Amino acid sequence: MSRLKAFLLIALVAAILMASACGPEAPIAPRVAEEFPICTNPALQIWPAISGDSVVWDDERNGNLDIYGYDLATDAEFPICTNPASQDYPAISGDVVVWQDDRNAILDIYNLDIYGYDLATDAEFPICTNPVTQGDPAISGEIVVWYDVRNDNWDIYGYNLSTHTEFSICTATNTQGCPAISGDIVVWWDHRNGSWDIYGYNLATSTEFAICTNPADQYNPAISGEIVVWCDKRNGNFDIYGYNLATDTEFPICTNPATQSLPTISGDIVVWQDDRNGNFDIYGYDLATATEFSICTDSAWQVHPAVSGDIVVWQDDRNGNFDIYGARLER
Repeated sequence: MSRLKAFLLIALVAAILMASACGPEAPIAPRVAEEFPICTNPALQIWPAISGDSVVWDDERNGNLDIYGYDLATDAEFPICTNPASQDYPAISGDVVVWQDDRNAILDIYNLDIYGYDLATDAEFPICTNPVTQGDPAISGEIVVWYDVRNDNWDIYGYNLSTHTEFSICTATNTQGCPAISGDIVVWWDHRNGSWDIYGYNLATSTEFAICTNPADQYNPAISGEIVVWCDKRNGNFDIYGYNLATDTEFPICTNPATQSLPTISGDIVVWQDDRNGNFDIYGYDLATATEFSICTDSAWQVHPAVSGDIVVWQDDRNGNFDIYGARLER
């Protein structure tokens, strides 16, 4: 064999070996292109929620919990509700913010109601002021849902903002709570089987269905489109699991041995709080590429994330009290 042929053969073998070693290109996870403070007022800011460019949260600057907001497009902060009673656990969809409100308590007897505010018209309005407690509201489009104790246990109720009609969603025996909604699908945690499970309801077809009834406990569901996510204790610690309603398939999202909790989802992006580094940080997962990524691993605590599109927000203890921070994701 000539030296030229031998050289070409060696080069060909080397190229084949390199191609085999490289294999297919690995998926690229989103990265944090920009992290930024949203509210660092010296008082307490907690429980952020986000829809599009609007971020809302609980704020204690006035000596009680109020609802404040921030417009990411204009970099403007604004009060939403500063009633002297406590307002907390805000949720937002489009221009409508909802929260649980203690203004109608009689003689300091605990009685939460559901109120709302339209950012487009600057109008506040009651949604449910039944004499017993309604709490933990969620909203998608024109539908608001919450847990309700009018039947002497926690049930799931809803309200249509367009038709001004209230309706029951689940009044099964035992406790239903922590509702979430996306489009026509409402999900919640449910104790009817003796452990915490995840159930759902289709508003369009008026049908209830089980999502996860694993014998371990499942908590804090969230939903976006056809995907439901939750915190799951089947492995002895809290992990993140998901379910595709279109294909009826369940799947793990994060089973790191540390604690992962309070998941939320927007489109293909799932985010949660994670203590794998010895304190709570914010992590995420891209369902489209099956890749996990860190969002914020500052040495202080970052908890209670929310996500809308490419923006993730959370409450952050880096300044010695909880503030609201955010990050923009980039692929």
